[in-house]
Amino acid sequence: MEEKRTIFDYCGHVFITFGFSILVLCIFCSIVGEEAREVSSLYSLGKEGLSVATILQFLGVSVCITAFRTIFFTDGVIKRMSVTLRTVCMLLCVIVMIIVCAAVFGWFPVDMWQAWAGFAVSFGVCFVGSLILTLLKERTQNRRMEEALSRLKEQEKGNGDS
Repeated sequence: MEEKRTIFDYCGHVFITFGFSILVLCIFCSIVGEEAREVSSLYSLGKEGLSVATILQFLGVSVCITAFRTIFFTDGVIKRMSVTLRTVCMLLCVIVMIIVCAAVFGWFPVDMWQAWAGFAVSFGVCFVGSLILTLLKERTQNRRMEEALSRLKEQEKGNGDS
């Protein structure tokens, strides 16, 4: 039984995605900020931090990623697609969105292979990080469900003996 999602669940996912992406950007900013200052709007302030424009752009990206997640991982929207195919489709949508944002917002020169390599590394870090967090959350939820089921069986067993 799937629980009903609310706008607060959606906002929570937006801000988890946003927070994680900003954290990764801050780490990269401190590592390559000065060198990337001239070629990327993401690092326009060098090692000093991220601009408000960049932060707001990533908030928008986080909203879009959460929308993709809702579309691809809510059974009410897509019913007959495997989890693997849903994941691949969502990743493709996110990658296309990032490519569009990179070109529109000047995040990095789209004709520079080093920029694409940096994008691939940062995207990979974000994807693996979110995958690990999702798997840990699922494992915790499954353990709680198993414990609740065990307690329920024990209660039924105790009620049956009376």
